[in-house]
Amino acid sequence: MQTISEDTQAVLLLCGVFSGAPAGEEAPLGPSEFHRLARWLEKESATPASLLDTLDSARVAEGIAEHQIAAERIERLLKRGMTVAVATERWLQMGLWILSVADDAFPARLKKKLRDKVMPLLFGIGDPGLLDGGGLAVVGSRKADEAAQEFARKAGELCARNGMPVISGAARGIDMAAMQGALDAGGAAVGVLGSDLARQAVSPETRVYLQAGNLTLVTPFSPEAPFHAGNAMARNKYIYALADRGLVVSSEAETGGTWSGATENLKQQWTPLWVRRDANAPRGNELLIRRGARALETSWLSKDASFQDLFRDDGDSGELTLFDE
Repeated sequence: MQTISEDTQAVLLLCGVFSGAPAGEEAPLGPSEFHRLARWLEKESATPASLLDTLDSARVAEGIAEHQIAAERIERLLKRGMTVAVATERWLQMGLWILSVADDAFPARLKKKLRDKVMPLLFGIGDPGLLDGGGLAVVGSRKADEAAQEFARKAGELCARNGMPVISGAARGIDMAAMQGALDAGGAAVGVLGSDLARQAVSPETRVYLQAGNLTLVTPFSPEAPFHAGNAMARNKYIYALADRGLVVSSEAETGGTWSGATENLKQQWTPLWVRRDANAPRGNELLIRRGARALETSWLSKDASFQDLFRDDGDSGELTLFDE
């Protein structure tokens, strides 16, 4: 069972969301609030754990006032020890691990790409080492047709043959098709969840791949968080940030989570993006290409494609591949 670092214990107190918390409990710090506090701590050559012992409360109150965070709120959050202890013990006994941005093991890709947009906590199960290994983000609609799901499954198989993980959202439809394709071919997959990590962690189907060491599930939200559309949208940036390249298989036009995540990625330029192009692809696919994504023709399915073939940039003699930075 994991030993949680003192810094992460402090971040849990400040930012953790827990089921069964007492009514009227102080609202935890949001990402922007935490990062403002973290910048002040860094300026003071301190860490989150310093709030629990070495930093004088008057010094904290004076220092964070300019960052628009009330010292009284910090004090109340740091007193949530019992709530945090009960929840973390339950999660750790399930086999989950907990990291914060203060930990060296927190994925460097997330901190580098998302910066202040990264949430302070990350919960997961499986090998955390997969999170900094890159891979192909494969995303698409939950309502995709059979042809699109077969395309996603083939993409997953191709990832497995090339030794690259599939990174996706573990939702039904395209996400699961791509992840299953990779896992069935002996490859690895990373699922970024918007809800229910604790439930997924004990699923018999999930446990098979977790025990084999080729599946990692993560979430920036509470492991017991129920489905929430906002969380499902927010986790999209993690899928792209963890990947070397992105592939949209099927997207609605100007609506839905796939469209939202893809357009945000194009705007922020986290990860180069390809989009499946064929006559039967939904209209959203072509609109994403018009917005700057690169077209990926379906003809590669009939070939023994490599990533170099598949992700060639037609504009520069083919030097740009999935493996290039």
